[in-house]
Amino acid sequence: FGGDGESIGLEVLLDAGAALHLEETALASDQVLSPTRDGRIRLKATVINTPQLRWWLLGFGESVEVLRPKALREAMATSARAMARRYT
Repeated sequence: FGGDGESIGLEVLLDAGAALHLEETALASDQVLSPTRDGRIRLKATVINTPQLRWWLLGFGESVEVLRPKALREAMATSARAMARRYT
């Protein structure tokens, strides 16, 4: 995603359909995709923490759950709660 942000170890869970394109177009050179018991796909990759990264993750809607880093998970949860308030 470019930018001047810091490198982070990103770990997310994606619905299988949402993760499909990452098998062909990797997010990062160290990307690792692994299936989980609940049918989702765990993505681990080192990426740059940018606003574009958060925009990309939010684009997956309910099909993504950020696990790490904690600060990014909290930011995503805050955004999700704010979105939910708009629809109630």
